[in-house]
Amino acid sequence: MKKWLIAMSAIVLVLSACTKEEKKEEAKAEDVAPQPLKVEVKTNPETLKANEKIEIQAIVTQGEKKVTDASEVLFEIKHNDKSEKIEAKHKGDGVYTIEKTFEADGVYSVIPHTTANGMHTMPTVELTVGAGEKKAEGHGHGGHGGDTALHFMQPKDVKVNADTTLTMHVQHKKEALAGAKAKFEIWKDGKEKHEFVEAKETKAGEYQAVTKFAEAGTYNVKLHVEKGEIHEHIEEKIEVK
Repeated sequence: MKKWLIAMSAIVLVLSACTKEEKKEEAKAEDVAPQPLKVEVKTNPETLKANEKIEIQAIVTQGEKKVTDASEVLFEIKHNDKSEKIEAKHKGDGVYTIEKTFEADGVYSVIPHTTANGMHTMPTVELTVGAGEKKAEGHGHGGHGGDTALHFMQPKDVKVNADTTLTMHVQHKKEALAGAKAKFEIWKDGKEKHEFVEAKETKAGEYQAVTKFAEAGTYNVKLHVEKGEIHEHIEEKIEVK
């Protein structure tokens, strides 16, 4: 009987020790939070002139690691009320590049929309071309003096009557905007009917909705975000096959 009790006590002690070790390992894993993405923008050459081809670089890192497998690096370049987007190519060693020729002197806002390892960041930098100019303020992607930025994650291979996830990322003053009211306004080219789909916040600054497209063709998608005095929107397009 005593031997049995001693054996059972030993088993209980071993199991207790194992449970404590497992909890310690779990606590350690929880303490190690993923490092945020960082994007540094550089140009080659550093001094920019109109009508000369330049290289714009996005150097992407996460902690001490250079990110070489980003799922998206998309440069948005804004000047006054005009905006264009150019997809970057990985040059190597975490450096993603585009080539751009600015047609006129001015101050241009450059936003490298970057997605990697389930994270997204979209810092805004200003590039002065030639003599520059006084920056014009406008409403839209970076309205209210550029405080708020919206980015639409373009869905790929959208099919008729298939579930399609729409995703937007929102930043205000370069920080993820949490707790906002977000929705997608959708209508097909040439049609008057507009559909509104409420988006849910999946994580800080990320809002998603699932919808279906009944017909093939080109659809307009307007992103709406509201929080307090913030009310921003941008318009994009989706091709449905």
